[in-house]
Amino acid sequence: MYSYLLEILLLVTALSVDAFAAGFVYGVSKIKVPPLSIIIVTAISSLILVCSLLAGSLVNRLLPGNITQHFSFLLLFILGLVKLFDRTCHNEAETADKNKDAILSPTEALALGAALSIDSLAAGIGAGIPAASIPTAFLASFLIGALAVLLGSILGRLISSHCRSNLCWVSGVLLILLAFMKLL
Repeated sequence: MYSYLLEILLLVTALSVDAFAAGFVYGVSKIKVPPLSIIIVTAISSLILVCSLLAGSLVNRLLPGNITQHFSFLLLFILGLVKLFDRTCHNEAETADKNKDAILSPTEALALGAALSIDSLAAGIGAGIPAASIPTAFLASFLIGALAVLLGSILGRLISSHCRSNLCWVSGVLLILLAFMKLL
């Protein structure tokens, strides 16, 4: 049970790094992210994660454990490598304020939530977390994701004049770590 909680926390943290980076870019760009937009972004990502965890749970029941273990490793490892070298999460945030009003509207939050949840789809299928742990994963994803966007936005505003750091690589490292945990 504790290993699944650790896996959930690592998975959700890895997926929330992009949300943190997006919030950071908004803060640096002085774009306000209202609470409703934070809820929309994190709800979409969390719902996509839950759907993919359910699909992954189904795959785990249909295939022998050894095959699903290696499939999970491979999927998470490849996704981790892609995220390690991917710099698009930074660009997604910069282009999300379509109407240029310096506020992330609910409509814009829908688009950003969809863009940020693509990783949740692949990672959730590969995670192989049992169905009983899915409500915990949803709650953790929602809370940590919302906190990531909020803290990223605040931190971005505070240091907007000093740097424009790209943290996308951190989620790659965490997904690779999670992949290797699948082999244990």
